[in-house]
Amino acid sequence: MALTLDPATEARIQRELARGHYSAADEVINRALDTLEAERADLAVRRAEIIAEIEEGVAQAKRGDVVTEDELRARMAARREAHRKTQAA
Repeated sequence: MALTLDPATEARIQRELARGHYSAADEVINRALDTLEAERADLAVRRAEIIAEIEEGVAQAKRGDVVTEDELRARMAARREAHRKTQAA
């Protein structure tokens, strides 16, 4: 397969080759494709996790197991404060 690359993409590949981690352009492209596939797999897993969390939230709401807006704001403020303290330490 022959590829035609725009100058900016060619320059990016050349920069990677110049860094010395790859010996040929096809290695750079293979690594990029491997990274893309891994990212897509991670996103698919995360999507499934988010859907599960939403479903659990809906089930909790149906059970009446919810917090008020004021409670939520208080929890968020406490988390921010705890985070600030760990950042200051």
